[in-house]
Amino acid sequence: MRRLLINCRTLEGIKNILIKDELIDYIGIEKPMHEELVDCSALLVIPGMIDAHVHVRDIEQCNKETWETASNAALSGGVTTIIDMPNTIPATTNLKGLNIKREAAKKAKVNYKFHLGATENNLQELHEILKNKPTDVAGIKVFLAGSSSNEVVADEDRLKDIFKLAKKYDKVVLVHTEMQDCLNKWQKIIEDKFIQNHDQLRNRECANKGTELVLRLANEIGNKLYICHISTKEEIELVKKYKNKKIFCEVTPHHLTLEKSILELIGNFGKVNPPLRSADDNQVVWQAVLDGTIDCIGSDHAPHTIDEKIEDYPNAPSGFPGLETALPILITEFNERKIPIERLVELTSTKPAEIFNFEKRGKIKEGYFADITAINTENEYPIVASLFQSKAKYSPFDGSMVKAGIEAVFVNGKMY
Repeated sequence: MRRLLINCRTLEGIKNILIKDELIDYIGIEKPMHEELVDCSALLVIPGMIDAHVHVRDIEQCNKETWETASNAALSGGVTTIIDMPNTIPATTNLKGLNIKREAAKKAKVNYKFHLGATENNLQELHEILKNKPTDVAGIKVFLAGSSSNEVVADEDRLKDIFKLAKKYDKVVLVHTEMQDCLNKWQKIIEDKFIQNHDQLRNRECANKGTELVLRLANEIGNKLYICHISTKEEIELVKKYKNKKIFCEVTPHHLTLEKSILELIGNFGKVNPPLRSADDNQVVWQAVLDGTIDCIGSDHAPHTIDEKIEDYPNAPSGFPGLETALPILITEFNERKIPIERLVELTSTKPAEIFNFEKRGKIKEGYFADITAINTENEYPIVASLFQSKAKYSPFDGSMVKAGIEAVFVNGKMY
């Protein structure tokens, strides 16, 4: 049996954490017997981030990212668990696609699960997967609009069927709520199609309408619902109106900390769906973080090649890498805003573990898996996208300074 002792600073004070094989065996001020000591006394340790919103790519998009490079990026960013989105090639919309992804994911160095993808005609395929109660399936993802590569669910009756299926198998339905018909309308209204108008071309009305629709349906059907990457103040008000124990809400670091004016400087490197919004929206979303309306923070790690991102605006795909920047950006922001880091841990570890059924994860606690991130919060560090572990070496945060350096990461007790 391997006994590893970490001397560190937890949120409760200076502690010794004893890891036996994969699990945390002891937390306290004593120094139990051990074979190896890791001195993290100058570092803050928190549970590793559980990122429920990651696009790993791989397989037929391995030029953009692989499970190996995504794992390295996750470790570099203090993320110990990821859940992969289904809009890959091939998509995770049936058992064949899921099994192909399962094989590819064997290269992962971090913990993982998968979200299945819902379409308007794969209800039976989803049922065939879920009836076997797979432990590696976290939820069902629905896109109400096209983003990078996905099938759109536009029919309300079909949406109800998906919600009912999810309720039957007690799975969370995650929704990208921008509505395609609405986006099509604004594409016709806005003649000037360039990056500075991304917020208008993918108008807030489209996200607001979709969010209201799925909240209403989930309230009616009683399934678990997870609103992905919320971005507008109107959506926050809608969530507050419908919020219950089965309705969850996610925000990204970029929808908290960046506003659309930055697109003048960074162009398509800031092109993302839903778009960056206004400072007013950011402020309301921050308040929702404080008051508990927001349940989780996910990176929406969405890597593309630089060659794709520097194409003309209409042809450049939306999305950018986030695994390496999420936690450093968030820790820096929470400290500057004097928001307790305990709240950040809830949003990035404890609550995602609870929502997506990761047993014995999301907390630094005796008997739990030793998924731990050690952070230097004393020194400043630049974000340098060219040095990313991800294949996508660009970021809207490139050049930003953070007061959070990821010094060590433990996944199931293994140190990286």
